[in-house]
Amino acid sequence: MKPANTLTARLRFCQRRFDNRLIAYTFGPKPSAFVTPFFQTSTLKQRILMLQKSETSRWAIAKYGFAALLIASLFVFVAACEDQSKKDVTSREPITVSGQIYGSNDKPIPGATIELKGSHRGTSTDANGEYQFSLVPANGTLVVSFVGHQKIEVPVNGREALYVRLAQPNDGTQSAYWTGSPRPKSIFKQPLYVPDEKGDIFTVVEKNPEFPGGMPALGEYLSDNIQYPPAASRANVSGRVFVSFVVNTDGSIQHVQILKGIGFGTDEEAVRVVQAMPRWKPGTQDGKPVRVRYNLPINFQTN
Repeated sequence: MKPANTLTARLRFCQRRFDNRLIAYTFGPKPSAFVTPFFQTSTLKQRILMLQKSETSRWAIAKYGFAALLIASLFVFVAACEDQSKKDVTSREPITVSGQIYGSNDKPIPGATIELKGSHRGTSTDANGEYQFSLVPANGTLVVSFVGHQKIEVPVNGREALYVRLAQPNDGTQSAYWTGSPRPKSIFKQPLYVPDEKGDIFTVVEKNPEFPGGMPALGEYLSDNIQYPPAASRANVSGRVFVSFVVNTDGSIQHVQILKGIGFGTDEEAVRVVQAMPRWKPGTQDGKPVRVRYNLPINFQTN
């Protein structure tokens, strides 16, 4: 029989081991934490459902891609609208416009009037035909005029330098404007503009409009189609009728008018023949078709 002190020691040892295991079980890591609970009901069901689920179709992928593209486009559109609104605000800010006014003889005009359309504000040119107009709305319109010359309306469009050539009623040209530096000796080498409800009309371009077949074909067309007016024939009237018209970007003819006529029905006949013309080859500026004002002399000669 073992002594009582030995038995007591063993009981204390067993008690300590039991206490340690109980503490470890309560506060230590669980054995199940290191094992995948594959056989749990919820996890097993999820795995079976995932195995039975079909692959995402290409159509679904395309829909997701289209949705992403649409969202990106909306972001770009919103950014563009904000940028345009900033530009619109800027366009309403007043600017200072300066330039020079010329006559039909390409010489500066002193005392020409420059007014802001829709207001009572204006200025005039100095002895060198130069002007400076302050506090002009960037989207406003200037009205330029001088006694004995054709008035012209010039859209500002944010441009701070505008030069104008005023034509006289019977000089065979029209009032026009351009931007850039003033070069009186080479005015007609610069693109000039004449305002119109459908946009600017060029009076000088890099490549002029052309009748189908060129000038020889134009001469044949006029000789074959002009009918000499009886009144002009009886009065033995002959001479040149100067006709002006616009060749549109599609080659059609518009805005036919007489610059200088000789009467006795010849003016009306010249207008009729021009309006009946086939489509021209349009003029171009910077490689693009533009609307061009074209002046054409038509001869009326008695036999």
